[in-house]
This record gives sequence, C-alpha cells and structure tokens, in this order.
Amino acid sequence: MTGSIREAFVVAEPGDPPRAVAGVPLLVRTILVLERAGIERLTLVGAAPPADPRIRVPLGTAPAVSAPADGTLRLVVGPGAVIDAALVRDVEARARPGEVLELEHDGARVRVAPGVLVAANGGVAAPPRAGVLLPAAAPARVVERALLRGLENPRDGYLDRVLHRRLSRPLTRLLLRTPVSPNAVTLLGIALGVIGGLALGAATLGGVAAGVACVIASGVLDCADGELARLRFAESRLGHWLDMAGDTVVHLAVLGGLARRLVRGPGMPGWPVLALLGLGVLGAFAVISWSEHVESRRRRAGGWENRLLDGVLAPLSTRDWYLLVVPFALAGRLDWLVLGAAVGSHVFWIAALVLVMRTLGRAGG
Repeated sequence: MTGSIREAFVVAEPGDPPRAVAGVPLLVRTILVLERAGIERLTLVGAAPPADPRIRVPLGTAPAVSAPADGTLRLVVGPGAVIDAALVRDVEARARPGEVLELEHDGARVRVAPGVLVAANGGVAAPPRAGVLLPAAAPARVVERALLRGLENPRDGYLDRVLHRRLSRPLTRLLLRTPVSPNAVTLLGIALGVIGGLALGAATLGGVAAGVACVIASGVLDCADGELARLRFAESRLGHWLDMAGDTVVHLAVLGGLARRLVRGPGMPGWPVLALLGLGVLGAFAVISWSEHVESRRRRAGGWENRLLDGVLAPLSTRDWYLLVVPFALAGRLDWLVLGAAVGSHVFWIAALVLVMRTLGRAGG
C-alpha cells in the first residue's frame, strides 16, 4: 500500500474449516493478498501461521483482536471473507485518519479503524465500491467468476478484451481443478500459435481456417495462463519470460505464414525487407521487455513519456495487429503489409527506447 495502513488482523473462521478458494487455502490467500498490497505486519486471530514459502510478511497470533492504544489505522478482515487486491486499494483510498470504515457484502466484512477502536463491533457497513468481498461459503463458481473479473490486464488489446478473455475465463475455471501448471499452459499456447501462424500460409481454405482457429486458441491460452498463475499466486520470472518470448515467437510464425502466402502471389518482398522485419520484431521485443522490467522505476518519474509508453506503444505490441491482415489480404497486397511492418517495427522500438531512457534519466535510474 502507498497509504497509512501498514498492519492488519485476519480473523479465522470459527472451527477453522479447511476452505480453499480457487485452489488456494483461504487463510493463505488472504495473507498473500495483504502482503502484496504492502501490509508490513499481520496478526492471525484464532489460527496458527500456515506453512507456505510464498509468505514473507511477519506473522503474529492472538486469541482475539486487540485494541492498541494509538490512532494508527489498521485493517481487519472478518472470518471467511474472500478479498482481492482491488478491494484493498479501495479500502486504502476510502480510509480516513481517526475514522472507522466498515464494508460488508453477503455477510463478509472488512473494517479499517484507528487502534483504539479496532476491536469495536457494530456500525453501519457500506458496500464495497470495487474489488471482491465475498464469503468463502458462497458457491465456488460465484467466487471464481468474481476473482477472474478482478484480473483485468490494462495491457490487453482489443482482441483480448472482446474475444480471448471471454473464452479464457471459463477455461481457467476448469484448469483450476487440475494440476496443470501456468507454464504448461503457456507452452501449449505457444505451440498452437506457431502451428496456426504458419498454417495461415496454407494453399487451401480449410488449412487457413485451421490456422485461424489455432491462433485464436493460442490467444485464449495466453490469457488463461496469466489468470491461472495469479489466482494460484504462482507467478514466476520464468513464466513472465515465457509469456513475453512466446508472444514474439507466435508473431514471427504469423509473419512466416503470411510470407508463405506471399510466395504464391505477386509482389513478394525481397530478403532485405524480410530481414529488416525480423530485426525490427526482435528490437521491439527487447525494448518492450526492458520497459516492463524497469516499469516501477520509470513510473516514479511520471510524465507524458510513461503515458505514451503504456497507453499507445504497449498496446501496439499485442495481437491487435493481426486484424490488419484481413484488409490487406482481401486487397491482395500483403506485400504492402510486410513492408509497412518492416519499417514500423523499427520506428516502434526506437521511439520506445528513447521514451524509456528519458523516464529512467528523470527517475535517477
């Protein structure tokens, strides 16, 4: 958290029922949500600290919520409450020094209060304005759907928002009930994307249709792997690298499929154009990867450069450019698309590089 709430209490359910939410024990899930939101000290009320290597925040235990004799705001998560990061951010934004904030939905409650009032009961509870606040006893499908809606990715392009996410969410719910890892989903998505991309250059309509289906399936899996990782708190550097590298490999496969189709038609670009395109794609991948790696540092600088990077250039690296293939293919001028992509990719990575360097320079990085 960036505000004043640094300590929290998590009240265990009576009888400590072994509930799991989206494949993660409820108590572990709540601790990890609060830890990643910036909580620096956490007290478990009526429960022993769970043994989980992902938990790094200091954990204390108490038989009941105690009332420290100070005015520091503390967050209390009620028994059986399922919360997410968006709810914690909402609570942080609404909390006021010296005041009590109660939120409740379907019997699940959280509250923020100064130390002397942290153990008080009662008060009028308001509904949450954002995020997930549900009882763990609610049907699993209800809780999982709510958590999935909270996993919106600001980097999603148009295709992801209107198509891939609509298909990935039910798939992710199915995957939650299997031992399949997010990285395995990523690798399957890359394989389907490569097959589909190359199949776009098939000589038959059926081959092209199969290629389009594989490319769509690849996009769905690319959304599902991240959803699965975040719901299970199983994100990793390897997974992030596979995701970034996989996008580039699939992009290259799609371009390869288009090149196969160009070979059969007029206006085939020469090898210098194709080489220029390949270098441009690799340059764009390198700069975007670096931009994401230093994201927290560059955003400290603020400014129009970050708005341009995150709002304009980053979305251009998504699958949305696949939509450009259709009008060029219908016009019979895929050669123009390849030439434009060859030039545009270099303009893209050079502009992104300049913007990242400017922001890091101001941030002292």
